[in-house]
Amino acid sequence: MLEILERWNRWGHAKLSAGFERTLLKPLLSCLEGPEIITLIGPRRAGKTTLLYQVIDHLETHSVDPRAILHINFEEPSLAPYLTIATLDELYKTYRTEIFPTGLAYLFFDEIQNIPDWEQWVRARNETEEIKIFITGSSGKLMSRELGTLLTGRHLRFYVYPLSFEEQLRFKQIELPKDLTLSTAPAAIEYELLNYLRWGGFPAVVMASSDEKREQILTQYFEDILYRDVALRHTIRDLVQLRQIAVHLLTHSASLLSATRIGTIFGISTELAGNICGYLEESFLIALLSHFSLKSAERVRNPQKIHAIDPGLRAITAISASEDLGHAMESLVYLKLLANASLDIYYWRKEVEVDFLVREKNQTRYLIQVTADGLNDPRVQQREIKGLAVAKRWFPEARCLIVSRDLPVDKAPFSVEGIEVIPLWRFLLDDRNLRSL
Repeated sequence: MLEILERWNRWGHAKLSAGFERTLLKPLLSCLEGPEIITLIGPRRAGKTTLLYQVIDHLETHSVDPRAILHINFEEPSLAPYLTIATLDELYKTYRTEIFPTGLAYLFFDEIQNIPDWEQWVRARNETEEIKIFITGSSGKLMSRELGTLLTGRHLRFYVYPLSFEEQLRFKQIELPKDLTLSTAPAAIEYELLNYLRWGGFPAVVMASSDEKREQILTQYFEDILYRDVALRHTIRDLVQLRQIAVHLLTHSASLLSATRIGTIFGISTELAGNICGYLEESFLIALLSHFSLKSAERVRNPQKIHAIDPGLRAITAISASEDLGHAMESLVYLKLLANASLDIYYWRKEVEVDFLVREKNQTRYLIQVTADGLNDPRVQQREIKGLAVAKRWFPEARCLIVSRDLPVDKAPFSVEGIEVIPLWRFLLDDRNLRSL
C-alpha cells in the first residue's frame, strides 16, 4: 500500500505539476479553514486534479509539511481490483502509521465515486479525525445523490468545466484588451475566439501543437466518457447504439430534445432513451436546459434543449461536415452563464423562442438571444427583435441582450426596443454584461 501512495505524493516520488492557475483556485482556498468537505465535480480532463495540485502547492508554500498531505487517485490501475471501503481504510491507516501519525492532515481523493459507499467513510472520518478532505468526481448526478444523502450540510460543491475563454487567453499568455468597449476584437483575440469555437477549452487540447493532435485528444476523451463514465457505470452493453445516440445529441447541440423522438430514431423505448440522455448528462458530455415555467407540469411537458459541454467534443463527433457557428456560439454563451453559480438558466418559448431566460434570486434578470447571422440584414434584425419584444411583455423587468458575432453598423433599431447588442468576444470576457439589476 505504501508503494501505491508514494506514486501520488511528493513525500514519495511523485512529480505533481500544478500548471496554470485556474480562476476557481481562490474560492477553493477561501474554504481551507472550515470543517466542510470540498467537492470538485466536472468532466474528465477539465482540470480537477490540477486544481488539487494547486491547493497542495498553496499549502506547501504556506509552511504545511508535505507529509501532512495525502493524495490518492482511485483510477490508479493497481487499485482497480480492490476498490472498496476496506481498501480506502487500509490506505489511510498505512499513511497514518508510516508517514504522518498525528496532526491535521489534508486528504485529496481523486475520482472518489469509484469506491462504492465512499460517502460513509468520508463522513465518519471527517467527524472523528483531524483532517480536511478534498474529493473529485466525474459523475454529476451520482455525486449529487451521494452527497445529498449522508453529507448534507457537511460539504461545499464546486463545478470544474473546461477553460473559459478568458482562462484560455491567460493560458496562452495573450494579453486581455484593456478597453472592453471596443466594437471589434483585437486580431489576437479574434484568432483565439475562432479556435475556441472550434476546439473548445480542455487544457490539453488548448496546448496541443496541431489540429491533428487536438482531434486525437478529443476523440479519446469522447471514448473515455462513453465507456468509463456511462457504459461501465450503468452496465450498457450496446456500445454502438450508445455512441450513435451520443453523436446524434452532440450534432444537434443547441437544439430541442425529445426522448420520444430519440426513441423512435433508434428503435428503443422512450424510457430507455430518456435514461441514456440522463447518463450522458451526468457524465458531463452534454447539458440539458429546461423550458422556463412556474408550473412544474409545463416544464416537464416541454422538451429540453441540448448543449455540448465543450464545442470541441461536438466538432469531432458531428455528422455534418459544415461548421454550425450559430449553435457553437449559443453553447459558449451557455457555458459562460453556467460558470456563474448564482444564476438559474432556462430557455423560453411561447409564440417565439428565446435562447436563454436567466433568473437570479427568483427574479427573471436576462433574456438573451444568440445569433451568428449579420445584424445588418433587416430580416435578421426583425427576427431577433421580435423574439425579445414578445418575451419582454411577459418579463418586463428583464434586460434584453443579443449576443452576436459582430456589431451592426446601425444600433438604432435595437435601442428603440431597449435591446443591448454585445459581440461574442466581449460577452465572454466582460463580466459586467451580467451585472445585477
